[in-house]
Amino acid sequence: MTEKNKKRGFLSKLGFKSKDEKLAEAAAEKAAQQKLVDEQMAARMAAINAAALKSARKQDEAESGVSVDAGEQARIEAEEKRQAEIQAAKDVARAKQLAEEKARKEEEAKRLAEEEAARLVEAKARADELERQEAEAKARAEAEAKARAEKEARIKAEEKKALAEAKAKSEAEAAALKAKQDAEAKARAIEESKRQAEDAKRLADEKAAAEKAELERLEAEALAAEKAQVKRLREEAMEAERRAKVAAQAAEREAAEREARAKAAAEREAKRRQDLIDQGIDPDAQTDTLAEGNFLKRITKGLSKSTSRMTDQVSAVFNKRVLDEEALQDLEDILITSDFGVGPAARVTALLTEDKFDKQVTDMEVKIALADVISDILTPLEVPIVLTSAKPQIMLFVGVNGSGKTTTLGKLAKRYHDQGKKVMIAAGDTFRAAAVEQLTVWSERAGAKIVSGNLGSDAAGLVYDAIEQAKAENVDILMIDTAGRLQNRTELMDELAKVVRVIKKQDPSAPHHSILVLDATVGQNALMQTEAFHQTAGVTGLVMTKLDGTAKGGVLVALSDKYKLPIHAIGIGERIEDLENFSAPVFAAALSGVADAMIEG
Repeated sequence: MTEKNKKRGFLSKLGFKSKDEKLAEAAAEKAAQQKLVDEQMAARMAAINAAALKSARKQDEAESGVSVDAGEQARIEAEEKRQAEIQAAKDVARAKQLAEEKARKEEEAKRLAEEEAARLVEAKARADELERQEAEAKARAEAEAKARAEKEARIKAEEKKALAEAKAKSEAEAAALKAKQDAEAKARAIEESKRQAEDAKRLADEKAAAEKAELERLEAEALAAEKAQVKRLREEAMEAERRAKVAAQAAEREAAEREARAKAAAEREAKRRQDLIDQGIDPDAQTDTLAEGNFLKRITKGLSKSTSRMTDQVSAVFNKRVLDEEALQDLEDILITSDFGVGPAARVTALLTEDKFDKQVTDMEVKIALADVISDILTPLEVPIVLTSAKPQIMLFVGVNGSGKTTTLGKLAKRYHDQGKKVMIAAGDTFRAAAVEQLTVWSERAGAKIVSGNLGSDAAGLVYDAIEQAKAENVDILMIDTAGRLQNRTELMDELAKVVRVIKKQDPSAPHHSILVLDATVGQNALMQTEAFHQTAGVTGLVMTKLDGTAKGGVLVALSDKYKLPIHAIGIGERIEDLENFSAPVFAAALSGVADAMIEG
């Protein structure tokens, strides 16, 4: 007997029933109940059929007018009852058959539904499995790609290391070979000296008799040599005196040139002042371009396009409006669309939230907060170009096509020439047609010498020659123009990197100023330009041009907030005097619209 049967027998003795026993009893009980129901239904159907037959028979008798006796009637009723029971049994069987068919159909429908559900579950499982397999395949592909990249990097590193080791080994072998050759040469020289000493001793012994004559000859030769040396020293002294005289003359010429340049600058300034006086204009009021009454108006006028679009929107949104979350969001959207950048826009809203939240604000209060944030960002970067003691002072101008590099270089060259500096310009843009002609015009305006080459010549070689010439001619400032190039053109950026390497070979501390000239009209693209040129040319400062021709002047704020590069000057026009030294407070007042109220007031 199995363990299971033993357990079942033990439970039966205790009065417990197994699950199978319970199911069997339930099935038997259900069958008995069904049998009782069938019998009751058969009885009801038989009674109904008997009543129907009886009713039909009575109707027939009534219609025919024939009546039957009691015995015949009893027989007929018995027969009718039997026929009714037979028909009832058939009806019950048919009803049971229909019920069973209905149950089978329901069971079949249930089975089909379960199979469909199973198929759906299986399909979902297959889809999950495919998705898992795809994810695993993608992960494997990424891992393999990463492994390949790491392997390639490792191979390159190993190749580089092997080349370096081979180079070091070659250099060491060359040095060892040279040392060996030097040692052998030295040994041969010593041996030759010893041999010569022995020969000299032998000759001395052989010529002992002619010693007196030889001494007299030597004395005569020494006297002749002394005379020749005195003559040579006298000639060297005369040559040194001549060189000193030439140097003095060169210094006098240099001083005269400087004096002439300073005199010419003074004459030009005097003529300019006299012209202003003749026009009835106070020359002192025009001289200081940083004076509030002149510079502020010029900057405000130059930035009018950038200012008007933003301030019009601010005025439309804030007209004695309560400063709530919606108003702050509107203001932040206005500043971001005006190219200020997300960071500065958030600072403006934070400043207003701190002091004015849930209070009424005017558009002027918003403009003042904007001016404060702009000034805080830009003031640390307000750095003019400061010349160092290096000579020549090398300035490299870089930027994309049409950014205004050549024009900016020419304006600065004119400014330095007017200050009495000796300026030389190198036309490093050897790719663009008419670039040299344009720079030649600026050099003539600025009174500066220009070094140029043929169209398509090597820019790096021209820069090398220009530095050599600047050193030879004792130039104060060498300004190098470069070809405009898009920041995403790798081959052109490599050419610029070559120019920088050539400059550093001539002077490791150069370029002393690497100035990136940006066109304000490009908007947010200026951020990508700054990133690319900063990596290639080591940008030390910015000049932003064409601020008078765009509504995107706010990009200077976003640019400064991200890169923190010094801002030397801004261009607000085509004239030489339209290149202004950068002033953060004035720029902030003009760009925010505060300056408009100051000027009107």
